Amino acid sequence: MNAQAKDIGMIGTKQQIEVAPALVKAARRCGKNPVAIWFDYRKLKRGQGKLQFYEYMLYELYDRNRWSDDERNRFVSAHIHWPISNACNDTSWWAVTEDKWLSSSFLSHHDLPVPTIAAVFDQGPRSFPDVPKLETAEELKSFFDAGPAFPLFAKPLRGMWSAGAFRIIGCTESHILIDGQDPVTFVELAETIFSDQSYLIQKCLTPHSFFDGLTDAIGTVRSLNLIGKDGLNVPFTALKLPMQSNVADNFWRPGNLLCQLDPETGTVLTIVDTQDGTRIEFDSLPNSARKLIGEQLPMWSELRELNKKVALLHGANRYGSTDIALTEDGPVVVEVNNSCAFELMQMATGKGLLSDEMLAFFRGCGAQI
Repeated sequence: MNAQAKDIGMIGTKQQIEVAPALVKAARRCGKNPVAIWFDYRKLKRGQGKLQFYEYMLYELYDRNRWSDDERNRFVSAHIHWPISNACNDTSWWAVTEDKWLSSSFLSHHDLPVPTIAAVFDQGPRSFPDVPKLETAEELKSFFDAGPAFPLFAKPLRGMWSAGAFRIIGCTESHILIDGQDPVTFVELAETIFSDQSYLIQKCLTPHSFFDGLTDAIGTVRSLNLIGKDGLNVPFTALKLPMQSNVADNFWRPGNLLCQLDPETGTVLTIVDTQDGTRIEFDSLPNSARKLIGEQLPMWSELRELNKKVALLHGANRYGSTDIALTEDGPVVVEVNNSCAFELMQMATGKGLLSDEMLAFFRGCGAQI
């Protein structure tokens, strides 16, 4: 099993939940009968958000003392994401964002900062001008023997959620050294980890000193972008923070944190994790003397301006998002997304995504919701 497939399998396990134990746990928390909670879920599932059971438990929507009916109906399932997103966007633009080499080339052509590509591993006929193309274990060995600057970051050319991504920290005569994993031979790298997937190999970015003591991996700011008649609107921003030696910031990786940010100021408003399938919120950064809440991210005006340029450059996609890293040299576009995951902003804010503003936008795009 290649690295990407292995990670996608791990993501899938987060959606698997045993109903009976979950109902018992919920009953103990809210003092209601488990059967009553089940029927409450079945009723809510038929609403506009089409929530699945694990999502109902994730947001603790069984707690009627905490949530009004209107607030509960604002939550939307990740599993109806694509029909809604596709109604807002020009799907012919998918390749421009989902093909990471093409996206990087497109952004670079317009003088926007992106991570430097060191090489591409690809066994098909496609060419990648100005970038070394590697197809075999022997070519991988030659590339690494030439002494590229470590660390390097490898991620699938086409993929989501950073599934299959890893950091290369060095090499020996016979092995590649992967952060947090056992060393692998060049043959294992080509045939087992990369397998039939094409990969970008990028130079690693160095986080801004704001993140000193938090992580040496790159956390990114996710901006949710809505493009309407009046131009760009950014109603939600969040910081995806890699923790516990994770090399990528996606929230599905155990230990990573998610922070709601004030879109205007970049101030940290919440710190969020999950525990036993439930969203939990912290008053300060866990296991640290640093509070983080109330701190303002650096270079916020520069980040907002970069996000605006990227969003409008992809303006055919009216509902999109960016992942932008903060470095000492300024903000850098790590990825452009042809939508924005519903659960990401719901987890960060603790509220349902379907505000009146979002409902009006989606319906104005023709989404059936």
